Amino acid sequence: MHPKVTKRSSASRRRERGVREADRLSTLPDALLHHIMLFLKAWEVVRTCVLARRWRHLWTSVPCLDLRVREDDHTNTPEDFPEFVSLLFLHREASARLDTLRLQSSNVDGAHDEEDARLWIRTAIKLGARVIHLVGHRRDWFRGSRLAQLEHVSLVSSHLKILKLSYALLRGNILEQLSSYLPSLEELELKDCFISACEISSASLKILVMFKCDIFVNLSVAAPNLVLLRCISPIAHAPSFQNMRSLVTGTIILYDYAFTDSFYKDFSKDELCETTDEDDDNQRYKTRHGFGVPPEGYGLGYNDDYNYGSDIDSDDDNKIEGGRNILQSLSNATSLELLADAGEVILNRELKSCPSFSNLKMLSLGEWCMDAEFNALIFFLQHSPNLEKLFLELKLNFNTRKPLDSGVKPKGRSFACKHLWMVNIKCSEDDARVHKLAHLFRANGIPDEKIFVSYLRDKKITEFWWED
Repeated sequence: MHPKVTKRSSASRRRERGVREADRLSTLPDALLHHIMLFLKAWEVVRTCVLARRWRHLWTSVPCLDLRVREDDHTNTPEDFPEFVSLLFLHREASARLDTLRLQSSNVDGAHDEEDARLWIRTAIKLGARVIHLVGHRRDWFRGSRLAQLEHVSLVSSHLKILKLSYALLRGNILEQLSSYLPSLEELELKDCFISACEISSASLKILVMFKCDIFVNLSVAAPNLVLLRCISPIAHAPSFQNMRSLVTGTIILYDYAFTDSFYKDFSKDELCETTDEDDDNQRYKTRHGFGVPPEGYGLGYNDDYNYGSDIDSDDDNKIEGGRNILQSLSNATSLELLADAGEVILNRELKSCPSFSNLKMLSLGEWCMDAEFNALIFFLQHSPNLEKLFLELKLNFNTRKPLDSGVKPKGRSFACKHLWMVNIKCSEDDARVHKLAHLFRANGIPDEKIFVSYLRDKKITEFWWED
C-alpha cells in the first residue's frame, strides 16, 4: 500500500476516534437519553437521528411525545403536521411503550383538526399511555371555538394514571364516569376548563387540581381516596365535596365576585384567561402566598369601596351556590390553606357547622378570618387542638374601617393549641391588627418568641420576631 495512503488512513481513524471520544453524550444509556428528549418537541426528537449512528433509532422508542404546537413553532414544524404524526406512530418500535402524550388543539387553519387529535389520543391509549395532557387555546374562548372538546374522545384505559386538561370543554359523562372509564386514574388536573358535568367521581383518584375553572352547574366531587386537593379560584359555581376521608393536604382559594352575575360583564377575556397555554410541570400555582388577595388585575368589576367581601348576613348568602361541605370534607387533613377576602360567603357559611380538625398540623388562613374581633380565627383555633404552625395572611393596604362580622361566635376568647410553636403573620407595615393579634396569642399562652411578622416594605418582605 502506498505510504501516503496508509498515513491518511491512520489520520482518518484518529479523527473518527476523536469524534467518538468527544461525543460523550452518545455513550449515555438509552433511558438517560430518552429523559433528555423529554424536553424536546416530537419533531425535534425525530431530527436527532442525524446526530450520530447511536441516535439513528432512539426516536422510535422515546416514551414521551410532545405534539404541542405554539404560534412561534410553525416555522420549525413539519409542513404536513398530521402526516408527520401518522408516520411518527407508524414507525415507532413495536415493543416500545408510550408513557406520555402531550397534545395541543391547533389554532392555525389546516394544521390539524379535532378528528386528528381524537385519533392520536386513541393511538396513545392503545400504546398504554400513562399520562395524557391535552391543551386547548384561550383565543376565542367565549365562543368555545379553540377549546379542546372531549365528548367524542374515547377516554377508556386501564393504564392511564395522570390526566391534565387545559382550556377544555367538559360536558356529558366524561367526569362522571371516571371510575368506570379510567379505573387507574390517580391525578386529575383541570386548568381553565369549562365544566358542565354534575359530578367528578373516582375511587382511584389521589390528586385533584382545579385552577380557574368555569363551573356552570352544581358540581359535586366524590373521591374517597383523595390525598391532595387544590381548588383555586373557581368561577360561577364553587364545587361541593363529599366522602374525602383520606385527604391529607387541601388548598381552597375563593373570591365571591367570581360567583356573581356581573362577573363576565366586568371582565375582559384577556383578564380572565391570564394563564398560559404552555405547560410547566415544575411550576407551582401562584396564589400570592402571604397576601390573601386576588391576583393582580382582578377585582376590576368589584364595586366595594372598602374591598371587603359580601356581608355574610346579607342576601348574597342565598345567591352564591355550591361549596357545600368544603370544611367538613377537609376535616381529616394535616395541612390546610384557606384563602379568601373579608366577609367571604362560602367559607363563613360552612364555618357555622365547623368540624374538629384533630389531625391538622399546619394551617394558613386569609383575610376572611380577620373580622373585627377575630371571632372566625378563634373559632377555627378552638377546633384545631393539635395545630403546630399557623400562617395568617392579612390583606395588603388594609382599610382601617371596621370589617364585617364573620357570622360565627366562638365559645369565649380562649383556645388551647398546646403544640403551636410558630405563628407567622404577613401584612402591610402599617397594619395595626398585628398588635391585637399578638395580644390575643399571648393571652392564650403563645409567647412572643413564637410569633413572627413579615412586613411588605417597598415590595420586599422584612421578617423579624415579634417584640412588644
